[in-house]
Amino acid sequence: MPRQCNDGLRHDYAYQVADIFGKEFQVQHGKSQDTHRIATDGNTIMAYGLIAAGVRYGSGYPITPWSPIMEILRSELPKYGGMFIQAEDELAAVSMALGFAYAGHLSITGSSGPGLSLKMEALSYATMAEIPLIVINVQRGGPSTGLPTSVEQSDLMQAIYGSHGDCPRVVLAPKNVEDCFYIALEAGRIAKKYSVPVIILSDQAISSRIEAFREPVLDECLTEPELDLTPRTESTPPYQLGSITQHVPPGAKMPEKYPVVTGLEHDEWGHPSANPVQHQKMNARRREKLKMLADELQPPTVYGDESGEVLLIGWGSTYGPIREAVDRSRAAGRQMGQVHLRHIHPMPPGIDEIAERYQHVFVVEMNDEGLYGCGQLATLLRARYGSAKFQSICKTDGLTFRIREILAGVESGIQNA
Repeated sequence: MPRQCNDGLRHDYAYQVADIFGKEFQVQHGKSQDTHRIATDGNTIMAYGLIAAGVRYGSGYPITPWSPIMEILRSELPKYGGMFIQAEDELAAVSMALGFAYAGHLSITGSSGPGLSLKMEALSYATMAEIPLIVINVQRGGPSTGLPTSVEQSDLMQAIYGSHGDCPRVVLAPKNVEDCFYIALEAGRIAKKYSVPVIILSDQAISSRIEAFREPVLDECLTEPELDLTPRTESTPPYQLGSITQHVPPGAKMPEKYPVVTGLEHDEWGHPSANPVQHQKMNARRREKLKMLADELQPPTVYGDESGEVLLIGWGSTYGPIREAVDRSRAAGRQMGQVHLRHIHPMPPGIDEIAERYQHVFVVEMNDEGLYGCGQLATLLRARYGSAKFQSICKTDGLTFRIREILAGVESGIQNA
């Protein structure tokens, strides 16, 4: 409404904020009870998580919504004695990152879905040569150029199976902004321990959303990188059958029988070999590394009811909406639980045992139900456990899940069961 002010002039639509809002919002002065909270977005905290994990080198190419991670690393890594290179394209970016990793450093590259497609051939090399590498994919709507500023979770199958041949690598997904920091630490740990590429599937919703959370205690999680130039012996070939590969960087003291790093199939010392028996054994050892990782994972925790009518399973940024849907359903008297997966490939054990305790199991994810009526994680769960109990609640409108959409999907799924 028009308002007459002290200067005698009428100021149309001029409001005094204190008069209108002061009665509704009271600011309590005093010392905060928690002085260790920070507020930031997923891309920012993931970049600092990578630094805490020991990443000092990397390369990338700009693309929405990955670019902020690249820009932070470009400015921050030199402060720690490292560097981040903006390459001329995605192929050069992943190849430079592989060069840093070959030299013995934990390195990083990243992109969104279209860029990850271009990196796939080089990621096959990383799997064959067993070189540790972290790859971030901040997912957006696809396919092709798709929806650059909208959210989707349609790159899961690409992350796991995108390369040619049998090409096992690890896939992780943060559940919220805070978890972006800790998933970066986990990616660094796994990449170094198992000498394997690790793909982090973030998404547009997490990347730009600002959340407040407790500041990480760096003294407890900071990794100072060290170049491992420990002398090797003839009794420890880098690709020894029955063992976990430890990449040997240039400069490490070696016996006369030196190792070779190649994308060709090879023997235990890396020397190219087309022997059919050798190829089968090497395929098996690359696969078994991921099984060893799966064996060290803990079964997922259940939020809500430990058993009952409905179990909701999710991954990535669906964490919050699924949790609130569980809270609302339980408040209304329905027995419902939630399982959220951070380790997607390999999966943690025990998911099937948890699912058996519920009448209905729905996998909530932002991708298409495809030709066979199942989203991508639901398809993997069905394949893993040979069970049609895993049903899908999917959408691909470029927006995050609303609580009512999840609850409507549950009602529809129960009615059609």
